[in-house]
Amino acid sequence: MRPRLTVLVALGCLACGGAGPGKLAPQSPQETLAQFMSAVKANDLEGMRTLWGSERGLASSHLKSTDVNQRLAVLQIYLNHVGYRVPIELARTKEGRWLVVGTDLASIPNPAAACKS
Repeated sequence: MRPRLTVLVALGCLACGGAGPGKLAPQSPQETLAQFMSAVKANDLEGMRTLWGSERGLASSHLKSTDVNQRLAVLQIYLNHVGYRVPIELARTKEGRWLVVGTDLASIPNPAAACKS
């Protein structure tokens, strides 16, 4: 099993900045997380796609594009709802790149719950 890292995401991590288009791939878990959360905040599914996967590599390399888009859209909605204060799991690929694996969505309140009142 490749090393995994769980990181508590706080709003402060966004202050670390993130790479915009044309910048180099992140080299550390902190950079990966900051870039991913910046993409979440910007509703940038393509940016999220370039940072989401597992030890196997990018999810887009082994999942259908529609599946990746659906999963990232759900993840983006949940992360925007909770204010980025959830544990996020990261994994290192065999090439040494850090990717966001995800979070336990069951532990996050349902974003639609407020609409059911």
